[in-house]
Amino acid sequence: MLRIIDAKTVRALLPVSGLASEIGAALTAREDGGAEFARSAVDTGKGELLLMPAVHSGTLSVKLISLYDNPPALGLPSVQGLVTLFDAATGRPVAVLDAAAVTEVRTAAVTVCATDLLARPDARVLTVVGAGVQGRSHLEGLAGIRPWESVRLHSRDPYRARRLAGWAGERGIEVEVAESATAAVRDAEVICTVTSSPEPLFEDCAVAREGVHISAVGAYGATRRELPSQLVARSSVFVESAAAVLREAGDILIPVAEGVLPADPALVELGEVISGRHPGRRSAAETTLFKSVGVPVEDAFACDLLYRLAVEHDAGHRIPFA
Repeated sequence: MLRIIDAKTVRALLPVSGLASEIGAALTAREDGGAEFARSAVDTGKGELLLMPAVHSGTLSVKLISLYDNPPALGLPSVQGLVTLFDAATGRPVAVLDAAAVTEVRTAAVTVCATDLLARPDARVLTVVGAGVQGRSHLEGLAGIRPWESVRLHSRDPYRARRLAGWAGERGIEVEVAESATAAVRDAEVICTVTSSPEPLFEDCAVAREGVHISAVGAYGATRRELPSQLVARSSVFVESAAAVLREAGDILIPVAEGVLPADPALVELGEVISGRHPGRRSAAETTLFKSVGVPVEDAFACDLLYRLAVEHDAGHRIPFA
């Protein structure tokens, strides 16, 4: 039998906060030589198709997603696809999951894990820039890691920002909608950017000089970035995978090309912090930056956990499969 796990079931089985408390195991597995393979991409002319295989525990996952900047009139998300799970010991297909929902939950979970590790314990002002699917999942996940006194939200689409703020309010998260990204980040102590912007969302001078933590999650690809080069240059940079960031993260590659960062920038992998091999934030004055690109082992870990939960709760749909 093959188990089909749709988006609604993914979110019901594994909320962001639940995965955030577990996802560190995937990142330390990378440090310990866990099995992970390079992802490949196909340029379709209108978007990209990504193939991402990985193994975690006894599960082989193959994630296949499309990245398209679809116009709003189509009503389609920019990320769509499937994850197929195989038993790594026998090669037997066991499940198919909604890849967009898996990406939504695991991306936010990694950001929550990184932010909890790197933000100052006394941080009280949170800003999220971006009000799409990732804006929602990140707002939900980050809401519980500090006793926030102020939560701000900005989107280039004011209607989406107001709608997300209303959604958050129904869940007890009081959110202030800011008119500009600059206003949203001013005096913020934790900043999370989850947009597809091709250029910086705000200037370096808009961000406090000391003690801030930034998570840059959006702007996929080597030619897009959410942050100004000067902000990146004055930050201690943490990543999931240094190799992946140096292949595909415009937030790092563009400052390198400009000469603002060295050709071999200092990048600390998050697994080193989780395992205790690196202290993470060294002082209250330090500016820390987590640049997320997503790595396949995170998907394999999340899907392995989701599959076990689905079997335990008999969730999803089972269909015959020879």
